[in-house]
Amino acid sequence: MQIYRELRNERSAFSLLEVMIAVTIFSIAIASILSTFIVFAAGSESVGAYVEMSTDSRRSLELCARDIRAAEEITYADDNTIVLQYPDNSFYSGHYVKYYFDDDADIYSRYEFEDDVVLKANGDIDDSDAGLAGNTISNDTLLDGVEEFIFNFYDPLGSALSSSTASLLLSIKSIQIDAKMQRSISQTKATDYIISARFLMRNRKVTQ
Repeated sequence: MQIYRELRNERSAFSLLEVMIAVTIFSIAIASILSTFIVFAAGSESVGAYVEMSTDSRRSLELCARDIRAAEEITYADDNTIVLQYPDNSFYSGHYVKYYFDDDADIYSRYEFEDDVVLKANGDIDDSDAGLAGNTISNDTLLDGVEEFIFNFYDPLGSALSSSTASLLLSIKSIQIDAKMQRSISQTKATDYIISARFLMRNRKVTQ
């Protein structure tokens, strides 16, 4: 009887080899679960970045399209900047709207100025007069993480205009935006490209 109990106790214990095999299998299972979780988390972050960039770009294009179509004049234009002026009527107050890409900060912004503001030749507000300090209606960052940006200009016949064209401001009838945005995700980057439609300046009269 004593011998039977000893044999039963010996059989109920785990050997060192069995423990090592169990630990190895458990470690492999945990590593597999963790790697799957990391991949899933990175994928979710990537999707979130694309959704955010898509939402921001759609909002910025809607604003720009509205302003370009409503504007009566364009007072400054280059590859990174446009300054538009609304008509002065019962719907609008003749104020200015500036879109500007800062390639140092990688941000694309929208500014609104009162109609009595004085703008410099490059489209910046002339703040030499302290009385103009309150003439900025709004200053909003529309996009950040912008790697590349350019405004493209077209005449009434749809021909492309160079930003260095001497008569550029006299000929612009429509504007298109090309941009590239990026978001860093772990060790990779999510990239979103923006190519807008050509926004027509409906209220602007252009003669060639």
